[in-house]
Amino acid sequence: MTAPHPYHLDLPGLAEAVAACVPDAKHAALVKTMRAFDKMSEARVATTRGGDGSYYLSRCKVLSHTGVVLHDDHEVWLREQLQADGGDANATLERVRAEGYLFSRCSLTKLYLVSDRGGANPADFAQATVYLEDERIDRVALSGYVWDKPRTLADLLEIQGDPVDETMKRPVGSPRYRLDEVVDVEAFVVLAERQDAHLRERLRARRYNLTGSYRDGRSDESDVRTHDEMFPGWDKVPAKLRRIFLDWQASSAGRSGERFCDHWALTFSDWTDPNTGVRHLSYVPLWTFDKKLAEIESRKGDCYGHFSKLQTLDRRVKVPFAWYFYMLHGNRVHDGSGQRVLADAEAGLIVLPEHDYRVLKAWSEHPYGF
Repeated sequence: MTAPHPYHLDLPGLAEAVAACVPDAKHAALVKTMRAFDKMSEARVATTRGGDGSYYLSRCKVLSHTGVVLHDDHEVWLREQLQADGGDANATLERVRAEGYLFSRCSLTKLYLVSDRGGANPADFAQATVYLEDERIDRVALSGYVWDKPRTLADLLEIQGDPVDETMKRPVGSPRYRLDEVVDVEAFVVLAERQDAHLRERLRARRYNLTGSYRDGRSDESDVRTHDEMFPGWDKVPAKLRRIFLDWQASSAGRSGERFCDHWALTFSDWTDPNTGVRHLSYVPLWTFDKKLAEIESRKGDCYGHFSKLQTLDRRVKVPFAWYFYMLHGNRVHDGSGQRVLADAEAGLIVLPEHDYRVLKAWSEHPYGF
């Protein structure tokens, strides 16, 4: 589990309970385990990612040619082998090849579980991420063609190795769950708003030197302007990590009674720039709809055909005005659709509920996305 932050929920015993769960196809045991903890009492699987080989651990296990596990970390093991050969990487390469050692590959499925508190605030929910690990024999260590003789540990680690035959890709142990983190989403957003306020103060203090600019019809050699003067109204909108929830609440999506966490999960990032010491909190929304959605081209068709396609998306995901949130992130709906719908609504060609029009208008004036 990741190191705790103030927005991480403290649930003693949860990591151990998750690890003790026996995985099943619908993750029923995992959900039941989660629900035994008060702050995850409404837990359910919102969506999953991976499971198709696209996510995997960089760490590999080392096995003998007969499939016996010799070490849990191939990098540590290779470093030891290199030391045993006096630092001669080519000697290590030849010896390891001759022994026929095997490396595993641990494929990952990332599960997003949410527990909605049911309040008026769409951000008032907890989200847990859990990895399902499935490790199998994958390749013959350091095998295959090598362009040049290896000289360092890094050179050895770059040798991918030939894949084993499909019949040899046996499991290494049993599939297992591993808890990554449990986030109080509202607490994360509150902290992000505070960090955003700090960043805005830094921007307000910034000065821009413009050369060859015009003021009162005269050309000045230099013109010093503040951030406010350069970008009027830039600070009049909420931080975007809060804004998406406010838009959900104000629009038909939230007014219909649909819950944000029933349709979206989040991937979080908390990073501090080592050069400036500035902390950056962010997240990326992930839709939970598990069927294919057609991409909507904003420039194709007349206004009615275009808007009809957006409404079709809404019907498929069962959320009114859902297309707007797909526009904020993803590749199914693009910014051009938002601008086109707004123009068509203002021209009286299509009808938008007033609350949706206001959300879309505000986005047009101060665009944001993820």
